[in-house]
Amino acid sequence: MKIDKLVKIMEKLRDPNNGCPWDKKQTMESIIPHTIEEAYEVAEQIYNKNYNELKEELGDLLFQVVYLSQIASEKNKFNFNDVVESITSKMISRHPHVFKNKKFKNMKEFKSWWEKSKKKKQLSILDNIPFTYPAYLEANKIQKKVASVGFDYKNKLDAIDKISEELEELKIEIKAQNQRKIKEELGDLIFATLDVSRKLKLDPEIILKKANNKFSKRWRKLESLVKKDNLNLNKLSLKNYDLLWNKAKK
Repeated sequence: MKIDKLVKIMEKLRDPNNGCPWDKKQTMESIIPHTIEEAYEVAEQIYNKNYNELKEELGDLLFQVVYLSQIASEKNKFNFNDVVESITSKMISRHPHVFKNKKFKNMKEFKSWWEKSKKKKQLSILDNIPFTYPAYLEANKIQKKVASVGFDYKNKLDAIDKISEELEELKIEIKAQNQRKIKEELGDLIFATLDVSRKLKLDPEIILKKANNKFSKRWRKLESLVKKDNLNLNKLSLKNYDLLWNKAKK
């Protein structure tokens, strides 16, 4: 199998005598940033719908899994085959409606069963949320967990009202110039905004990425208008910025 060839390449790269000097000295901890970077590069090509590049980036991400598995194997913890066996068994056990004869009445019942199947012994329903998640993703996971046990808004408009409430509290602290409270209330406002995306069943990463792209396109258009009119970005007044921005939006 081709995957076996990749595993053998990794073993050779890590060979104590004849391996690559850089690869030989890597640890699990030193590989973490590279693994995270590769995951982001995969996401970039998915957003760009660049399937040639996506194929390459998926290979790079797979290599990170093989890399970490090789280091674990050297520590006599597990190897790549164990990783494959583990995920295979997990997916079969988590999908009894596909691989066995279990029936679910609807998607809600399946999701409830799915959450229960993932639960390990824990003191809190939040215990299995990794602290290494990006803050926006951690917030989304926290909100989903507490909502699953009934701690949720009655409807979407209530979630939006919470944003208004947090916004007013932020205004109060800005007027009071209380820096500690400003940070706290701004955090609450962002958290409440993310909660609206959950309530609307929208992925905050995807909708924020689209907002970033929309803003970036308009800004580049504004820059082209500035260049066309022989203006200087650093010397534009807010009024001029507003005029150019409105042109860029059109």
